[in-house]
Amino acid sequence: MDATSIKILAVEDDAIYAESLSLIIHELGYELVGVVDNALAALTMVEHTYPDLILMDIDIKGSMTGIELAAMINSNRRIPIIFVTAFKDKETFGLAKLNFPKAYIIKPYDPASLQSAIELAIFTEPVRNTTVLQPQSMGDTFYIKDNDRLVKIRLRDILVVEVDEKYCFIITAANRYAINMRLKDLMERLPSEDFLQVHHSFVVRKSAIEEVNIGEQTLRVADKTIPVGRTYKEQLLTTLNLLS
Repeated sequence: MDATSIKILAVEDDAIYAESLSLIIHELGYELVGVVDNALAALTMVEHTYPDLILMDIDIKGSMTGIELAAMINSNRRIPIIFVTAFKDKETFGLAKLNFPKAYIIKPYDPASLQSAIELAIFTEPVRNTTVLQPQSMGDTFYIKDNDRLVKIRLRDILVVEVDEKYCFIITAANRYAINMRLKDLMERLPSEDFLQVHHSFVVRKSAIEEVNIGEQTLRVADKTIPVGRTYKEQLLTTLNLLS
């Protein structure tokens, strides 16, 4: 399945651990947007790559510590941060804790622990749910669990949501993703200004509607014809920017 990987930025000044993180991240199927060893380089990468997660060492090069860097990032953006550090003392942990990290991992770490921390960090940002994450204001994206992978879905790419028994299917131009969630619950997480329910089994992105056939009570999104339920017809017509 063609999907956009979770983008991870690593801030690590130890060459051995930097190489280890790089290998592990790639093996887990995530996208490593960069490995940097100082705050200035990290801030530049954040601005240009928009990472979904940051693995942050505390003792990094330059005048700013990883804890101070995390505080600066948190003041401007909402990015989950996992501290990966050799510091075990309570004082450092206490300072790190003030930045609300998703995890605090002590070196040397094992790949399984790192993977668990990454998945927990993603699944608990910004809502705690094991299937779908609510869109983030910074990127208008959410994540779906696909076997052992977390797949990023952009709201602007969604064309249709279709219900089939207990599953909802999120349909984009390239893929069809199944999630075990009621349509009612999914609708609460989709912005109402962008999405409209047109049938008890279908939700469409308003801007993706290409044609409405009033006589047949259907509409077309891309190459898909979708029925329009009688109870939803009036709301659909009032939504359209109709020139008469």
